[in-house]
Amino acid sequence: MFEIEAHYHDRKIYLSDGREYPLGEILLRYFSYKNNDLIHLYEICSNAKELLNINSGYDPYNIGTRAQQIEDIYEELIRIAQKFPPYDKKNFRHGLLQNLFAYYYMLFDPVRDLSDSGSTSAAPSEGYITERLEFLAPLKHYHYDDLRVGMDSEGKMFRAEFIIHIDKLTTEFKTFIGDLLRVKKVFMPFADELCAHNNYPSIEKVIEVFQKFTATHNLSNSYLNLESSGSMCMGHTLLETKKGPILCETYRFTSLGAFLYFELFKCIEKKFMPVKCRNCGRWFIMKHTTFSHYCKRLISSNPPRSCRDISMRHTFKDKLKNDPVWEIYNRAYKQHYARFMKKKMSKSEFAEWGDYAVELRQKAADGELEMEEYQRLIRI
Repeated sequence: MFEIEAHYHDRKIYLSDGREYPLGEILLRYFSYKNNDLIHLYEICSNAKELLNINSGYDPYNIGTRAQQIEDIYEELIRIAQKFPPYDKKNFRHGLLQNLFAYYYMLFDPVRDLSDSGSTSAAPSEGYITERLEFLAPLKHYHYDDLRVGMDSEGKMFRAEFIIHIDKLTTEFKTFIGDLLRVKKVFMPFADELCAHNNYPSIEKVIEVFQKFTATHNLSNSYLNLESSGSMCMGHTLLETKKGPILCETYRFTSLGAFLYFELFKCIEKKFMPVKCRNCGRWFIMKHTTFSHYCKRLISSNPPRSCRDISMRHTFKDKLKNDPVWEIYNRAYKQHYARFMKKKMSKSEFAEWGDYAVELRQKAADGELEMEEYQRLIRI
């Protein structure tokens, strides 16, 4: 249900529905998603298998009521999935449990003749009957009765099939909500620690942080593990684009977590690093250029300023306040600029002094020039 197929070529992702995304953009959308109920939803999904298992210790008679509560959670998770690619264009089936219970109606009481409402007991192999859920009995009407079902071979077969379907369905939704939590609890801290310094992480840094995050395997909450549940297989596909055919690496993922895990490490490999802006707190992709902890999003329109503009100004002010080399340079710059504005220096003379001053500043910063001498020379 949550399987994904994606093609990769030249720092771009091509989804199976034809959409194209720069590497890292889909990952960022999940990084930016906020939902305070994810833990609560995960706990419900973790218990769903036992709550819907007709062989569990729960009262089987009330299984339909429990199923309706879980169905509501599944519908909410489908709505969450449809907020983001690659699922936002996917036609999810609704009423999954309602259809499953209707298909195995012979296990429950009361027995309902589905043909009276226009539907049929014949169903595809996946056990899906109809999209018209109003044709099906409400889940709360289904009650499991061991004595009524009996222990004949057909009843045993239907019970076994029902339990297999429940196991598959509950595992899929638990994995999906666990993957959303993994993004918040592991992927984002992992990416943040990789970019803790003012440069792209070296191979040694990636290995160090990877070992730290994989040192312990959490069995009680699998979403706390860096490596996700699910698997992938790889091949190649020839895609037609506006610029002509391209040969892509094609990957098929069995879960969202496997897809996002792969994209995260593709970003690291290609130096399309996800970085958290230290000004606005939002995540952005730093694309193999000059590394920065500040994004280029506009935070004011008049005059237009980005987080990076503000950070550069703050950095410069900090240098003037805390670094005597910069303080001397700034004072000399203002003096020479005033001469230029009063026509006491030509444009070429001011530019020549500027190059000279930067050279002196660098020598003073490197300790090659005493402060007194630096202060004397830069004023000339």
